[in-house]
Amino acid sequence: MTRNFGLILGWTLISGFFPGIASARAKPKGPFRVLEERGVLRFFRSETEAWPLEPGSVLEDASRGELDAGALLRLRYSNYLDMALAGPARFSVYGVPSPGGGVGNQRVVLKLDEGFLLVDGRFQFGRPADIVLGLPDRAFPLPSGQRFFVRVEQGRSALYVAGTGTARSLVPAELSAGAVVAESLLRPIPSPAVPGALFEALERPVRVFVIARDYNQDLGLWPHPAVLGPLLAERMAAIPGIEVVSGSGDTTLAYHANTALKSGQDAFLKDMALNQGARWVLAGNCVADTPPQESAPNLRRVRGQAEVRLLEADDPVAGMELVSEAAVTRVARAGRPMEQASREAFEAASDEVARYVVGHVEDLLQGRSHASVLMRLEADNMDQAALEVLRARLDSMDSVQRVFRRGFSKRVALFDLVLRKTPGDFDAQWAAIPDSDARWRWRTFASTEADLRRVRALRRAQ
Repeated sequence: MTRNFGLILGWTLISGFFPGIASARAKPKGPFRVLEERGVLRFFRSETEAWPLEPGSVLEDASRGELDAGALLRLRYSNYLDMALAGPARFSVYGVPSPGGGVGNQRVVLKLDEGFLLVDGRFQFGRPADIVLGLPDRAFPLPSGQRFFVRVEQGRSALYVAGTGTARSLVPAELSAGAVVAESLLRPIPSPAVPGALFEALERPVRVFVIARDYNQDLGLWPHPAVLGPLLAERMAAIPGIEVVSGSGDTTLAYHANTALKSGQDAFLKDMALNQGARWVLAGNCVADTPPQESAPNLRRVRGQAEVRLLEADDPVAGMELVSEAAVTRVARAGRPMEQASREAFEAASDEVARYVVGHVEDLLQGRSHASVLMRLEADNMDQAALEVLRARLDSMDSVQRVFRRGFSKRVALFDLVLRKTPGDFDAQWAAIPDSDARWRWRTFASTEADLRRVRALRRAQ
């Protein structure tokens, strides 16, 4: 009794001085975390003892589970790969040494003996997931970034991808070069081949928490009502596949997170999003001020500067920054009260940055992350007036994210453009803009280099 008491006391003292040790031991580790469980499930960590499952539980190594008919189990690997199992189903999870070697490196095996499985890798975005799907008649590494169904019945497995269109349908698929590819010659089969609960998981909207602050630098005040937060929440709510959670755009919450929004304390913002049940957090900051170099107070322009970032909230450390956008606008004060001109600057900058973010989010929902594309632009027959017209033209194009002027000599201006869309989108948008300026029009030349565009400024006859 004395010895046991000493051990307990010793552990109590250690955990008191080093709480991280106690929490690490108390928190089980496993490759998969439970997001949702529905119906009758049994989860085993040993051969005879069944354990309860609830959201937040992890499936430890060498564990197995059984789902009765109508049951559903949604899982997440790390913070970017979702899976769902529908009953009746039997599965197990265990680790084997990774082919890459290294101490502690393990490959995860998800062995499905019976049932239906949905794999949703839309938000993997190239991040590794060393997982093997073990099926009765085959085993293969999990394809990266794909969405597909697996059906195991009577010792045989089949793969499917979702059919196109609004109706729930499936297209038989097979493995080809490590990817799940639809067998295009076969017609879609009716959706009852897979339980409706898996389609619900497939169509489940992504929950987003929107938090943003506005600040008038000249007056030292927060504008009322707020601009950026409510506008972002409204634009996000209009995107199919997005669910804006409660509290989004709320001024009180933004005031509470003021320091985090200013200084980029992402962990604090992610924690707020998780408390609201969101997977992503859209954090923004909009400031209106008068540039110090402007003169004549009554004629000054008010500048609106909006910055927005979309963060993965699931993992405070490993969660990525998915989107980063900014917009700068200027509004003429023209003798108006500062409050009125600042309000217009807030609204202009917020509208511009929200338009950019919407396009990014729509791509993310399709599993396409933004990859910066660098393009060179060479413009000849230029003078200072033509430079201003060209810069305004580029600033008006949604396909252009950043513009850097590399040089200007002998009437030739060189630019580097960072695109938020493809070069084809840039070309189409450039061609669609009318040459409305009264002084200049533009002639485009063919280029043999894919990352180079050449234009010439032509002065209109007066």
